[in-house]
Amino acid sequence: MRCLRPGLSAQLHALGSGPVPRKAVMLRLSKHAGGAYQVIAEYTVYLLTNNLILKPMAWGISPRKVAVIPLCGYNASHYLTLIYHAFNNLGWRISYFDRDGIIAYTPISWESYAEEVSVRIVNNHAVIKSECVGYQFFFTDYGKNEKNLELLINGEIAYVEYHLQDNLEQTTQELIDSIPDNQFISLDNPPMGYKEKLRSFLSAFVPKKNYFITPLLVLTNIAIYIVTHVIMIVMMIVLFMKAAQHHGDPAQNLIRSMEDIYLSLGFSSRTQVLNGQVWRLITNTFLHFSIMHIAGNMIVLIYIGSLIESKLGKWNYLFLYLFTGICASITSVIWRDQGIAAGASGAIFGLFGVLLALLSTNFYENNARRALLISTVIFVAYNIIPIGNHVDHAAHFGGLITGYIFGWIAFLGLKYQKQSLTTIFALAITILCTSLCIQFAPVYDFKEMQKLSKQTENLSADLSRKFYGSYGMERGQRLDVFKNTVIPDVDTLNRIAKRMANISLPKKQKAIVAIKSKLITQECKLYTLLYLEFRDNDPVKYRKEINATTQKINDLRVDWTAMGDDSNE
Repeated sequence: MRCLRPGLSAQLHALGSGPVPRKAVMLRLSKHAGGAYQVIAEYTVYLLTNNLILKPMAWGISPRKVAVIPLCGYNASHYLTLIYHAFNNLGWRISYFDRDGIIAYTPISWESYAEEVSVRIVNNHAVIKSECVGYQFFFTDYGKNEKNLELLINGEIAYVEYHLQDNLEQTTQELIDSIPDNQFISLDNPPMGYKEKLRSFLSAFVPKKNYFITPLLVLTNIAIYIVTHVIMIVMMIVLFMKAAQHHGDPAQNLIRSMEDIYLSLGFSSRTQVLNGQVWRLITNTFLHFSIMHIAGNMIVLIYIGSLIESKLGKWNYLFLYLFTGICASITSVIWRDQGIAAGASGAIFGLFGVLLALLSTNFYENNARRALLISTVIFVAYNIIPIGNHVDHAAHFGGLITGYIFGWIAFLGLKYQKQSLTTIFALAITILCTSLCIQFAPVYDFKEMQKLSKQTENLSADLSRKFYGSYGMERGQRLDVFKNTVIPDVDTLNRIAKRMANISLPKKQKAIVAIKSKLITQECKLYTLLYLEFRDNDPVKYRKEINATTQKINDLRVDWTAMGDDSNE
């Protein structure tokens, strides 16, 4: 690393005339024991004094590397001219250039989906920063930002300075004259919003201008997680103690009660929502199952919130977060037959949908849009792949799609300065979609099915015990058992089978239950035929029908096994 100052051009020129290759410039700098070596030594001392020596990799939600270079006699315009041409030589796409600084984006490659490189002139120093545009897995830049600064500071600036030594003043004036009066972006309103200001861990949790709602959402989610899990632990202890007092199986009782615990805390479930508990569509977006669940969601929320909250405005941002969360939740309710759902990921994917919509327009400057679009698409595509049994993919897709629609509405509102209409239209769409889903989605009664299945199991076992356990009795006693206990139980079992056939269930479970109902009916018929055969004392009259019924029972059991008995899952 080094700083350039007037006089170095002459030293380089003295080493040879004509255009000099970039590598040759750096080689001669390192070998020249006069001015160039002295400059490098001076700047190394400056870096050590100010603790600016770069480490190989940067870490954090928004990894970056920053170097502060003293201008060493150059004025701001001259230095920015050198930077401008250095950026062009490196193939970095310039999005902003003015007297106060410059912003550019590195090319897309297999090892990088773009970094934003900016230079600001502050108090006669150039603050050069390279920052990852997209979300970085494992929160590291893998050395990309350090490499960018090395290419720029330790190579390209010297190369440009050498070639512009004779006409730097003229080149600077031409460049300054070409600056348009109004530029698409500025250093005060950078494309990456508040993301570039997330310099420390705690800064992500502090509400500030242009980054107000996001930290409040994060802190709210964390607070709710702590409170609900304290309550959950207390409820689990109470249930465990009650089960132990009643000589039951505490662990098994606890497992059966977990769903009720989740529901009591506001988690979402298809049956409850479709039966009128619509408020769960909101509460479940602030609830999480585990520390890893909430940690992953909050990290991504900080990332996406820092990008777009300042662009949308805090209230539009808040309402779009809530509305996409509701739409994601109702999508999950419709898609999932049963189970408990919770998490902020549906709303977070909604915000990514909003960003993708904005990136589909001219809302962002072209080079910034390209870098953000590629990094966002990579992140969304990787995370929305439907892999994993415990991931609510339906909520992710629902949030992403509605977020994309809301993003276009937000863009039109910003374009025509009607931002209040963004919330109104988004609210109308949310209410319409939620109402239609609740109105037309069937309510599946899995609990009733579980209850009836348990009854049939107990009744069938009792019937078998009574029927076949009566072989040692006298004929009259056995007839009394059949007439007074077995046949009434058979009638009860028949009624339960009919009720099971009429329960509302998903298609696959409905087919399984239909077979189960037929099986129970045939078993009841078999009990009746065997009773009649014993009552009439006629081993021939009913035998053919008994054999046919037995065969039907065997066939139905084969069909049931082939389909898989998941009717009670």
